[in-house]
Amino acid sequence: MKRVWTFLKNNFIFVIAVIIAVISCFFVPPDKQYLGYFDVDTLVCITLLLLVIAGFSNINFFQKVAKWLVKKFKNTRSIIMCLIFITYVSALVNANDMSLLTFLPLSYIVLKYTNNLRYVAFTFIMQNIASNLGGMITPIGNPQNLYIFSFYDVSIWEFFKIMLIPTAIALVLIIAVCMFVKKEPLQYKDDEPIAFDVPRAIVYGVLFLLTILVVLGIVPWWISTILIVITMLACDWKAFLKVDYTIPLIFVAFFIFSGNLARIPAIVNLLESLINEHTYMTAYVSCQAISNVPTAVLLSKFTMNWPHLLVSVNVASLGIIFSSLSGVIAMKEYMKVARNEKLDKKHGVWYYIGLDTLYNVVGALILVPLSYLSLMLW
Repeated sequence: MKRVWTFLKNNFIFVIAVIIAVISCFFVPPDKQYLGYFDVDTLVCITLLLLVIAGFSNINFFQKVAKWLVKKFKNTRSIIMCLIFITYVSALVNANDMSLLTFLPLSYIVLKYTNNLRYVAFTFIMQNIASNLGGMITPIGNPQNLYIFSFYDVSIWEFFKIMLIPTAIALVLIIAVCMFVKKEPLQYKDDEPIAFDVPRAIVYGVLFLLTILVVLGIVPWWISTILIVITMLACDWKAFLKVDYTIPLIFVAFFIFSGNLARIPAIVNLLESLINEHTYMTAYVSCQAISNVPTAVLLSKFTMNWPHLLVSVNVASLGIIFSSLSGVIAMKEYMKVARNEKLDKKHGVWYYIGLDTLYNVVGALILVPLSYLSLMLW
């Protein structure tokens, strides 16, 4: 019983996701349409990436990179900005969720070994914001962009034109917030040599690139699954034991919930009545309820105003913590850090949620109206 309670306490986000998914099933009983809810590529990519990241962790890759970064960046502000912006840049070519799963572990190691864990909540929150807003400018930056780009047959030029100003505003906001971090000297607290397996690091690097090729649609997910699973079994089977499998399961639960919500007649009728005259705000509010990808898919059936829909489902990542699944990933990783480092209760999950809400609400109050005004230029 104690083990069950410990699991529930340590994975309460997963538990909540399952509960709301189950509740939604009472409104829309399971049927064949459920199979269309799931983005298989996303689920497979996330699971494979978690496996590769576990492999990197087992060979002290993140500690090695962290030590190198500390030598290059001499103070807290510069290294935190570096961590945030490598996540931002990664999201330009990689999915935002994948960028977070890659760089949150690095941030944790950097902050831990420089005695700066007090910045871990801020850094994780800003990395989440950066991953969402960094991916706005490219069609492959996040799943909702790729869907809208394909569904409406948008040209690359039109896409960049619409997203340029919102992306620029978001970039300025991120830089401005980072300026509030104090410039404090850094020192890596462990000067002992770090054991590092270069051959395995190269192999894992190739596997990491393979997951990106799946995201880009270049390599089928089933081919990458076979190659990565066989390689990881040969190189480090213990990595399978370190994977947090509740993360892809949380995605499954949210896919079920959002898919069911989109099939409830009262909700569909409400959206139909609002979407034509109020596309931008309808999409924003919808994202807060069912997250951005389901909103893009659902509302695209009712409107041809793709510029408003596109901008809205991107800036809507600034909102409640569940408006984007990447927000759930960041919070879950913070909970893991808080548990491993035995952070006091005042820096627990509610502290993180409060801080995340503060930054997101303030950011939304600036970015949402300015991005809407930018649409008036085209």
